Amino acid sequence: MKKESKESFSIRQVIELTGVSEFTLRGWENRYKAFSPQRTETGRRKYTILDIQKARLLQELVTKGYRIGDIAHLSVPELERWAPTHELSTPPSKSLPKASVISKIIDLANAFRWMEAQDLLRKKRKDLDTIPYITELIVPLIGEVGYLVGQGQFTVAQEHILSALIKDQLILSRVENKKTKSKSKIIMTSPDGDLHDMGLVISSTLSNHKGIYTLFLGPSTPKKDLCETALRYGATHIVLSSTVSEKEGAKESLYSYINFLDRNLPKRISFLVAGRNTQNFSLQLERKLQVVSSIDEFLKFLSALA
Repeated sequence: MKKESKESFSIRQVIELTGVSEFTLRGWENRYKAFSPQRTETGRRKYTILDIQKARLLQELVTKGYRIGDIAHLSVPELERWAPTHELSTPPSKSLPKASVISKIIDLANAFRWMEAQDLLRKKRKDLDTIPYITELIVPLIGEVGYLVGQGQFTVAQEHILSALIKDQLILSRVENKKTKSKSKIIMTSPDGDLHDMGLVISSTLSNHKGIYTLFLGPSTPKKDLCETALRYGATHIVLSSTVSEKEGAKESLYSYINFLDRNLPKRISFLVAGRNTQNFSLQLERKLQVVSSIDEFLKFLSALA
């Protein structure tokens, strides 16, 4: 068996050896978890030779048109199987059913033609049913924007403006859907300090579409307030979107937050957690707790309630 080298490399050396910019490398690491470098006593990242090989392969595949979000989790051997043989004539996003619309929206955003982007999002919302609108257009669009931000081809301001336009359409979709038929009552929020709410808006829209009573609290709800609201609302389920750790802005760990809820809420209330910060999350409770890692899983969860 080939023995892995114990030699370590600084981020500057990785940049020089791979040609990947520091901005892109950090984006791949923080947003997509492509790397998990060790740290020196002073906090500096220490990369391995495998990290360098992976960075090179990711760069090669991205150049060929692969989406970083689809390949960042793969190992070096898995990436090597793709790199030499799987040429793509067009980027994978072009094969998506709504790819031309996604490209058009991106072009409009790059030109700061926000009203036209808004009109196109509204038109597609009217043309499509809610689920394909979200799964085939909105989610790939958000992924594409995230990738472009990571590559430095899209500013954070542009991302925020486009996210606001997307949220407007999802909120309108909820308002227009009046049906409620389930006995379940879901509260949706994120832990205190977690300000990312796109996943919550999407989840709330899907729940509403399925005819389930949903109370959307928005992001960053203090745990005591969430408990009081759950009791007053008669909640049957709490959905938590956790996208950041304590180091990234959360007021406390997800484990601590959920343990507080568990101690102060009736066992009849089930918990569901999702988001980037729930990777490898596991907690044994005397109530039902489900970790969801994809929209498909969430839709199955909703279908079981409807």
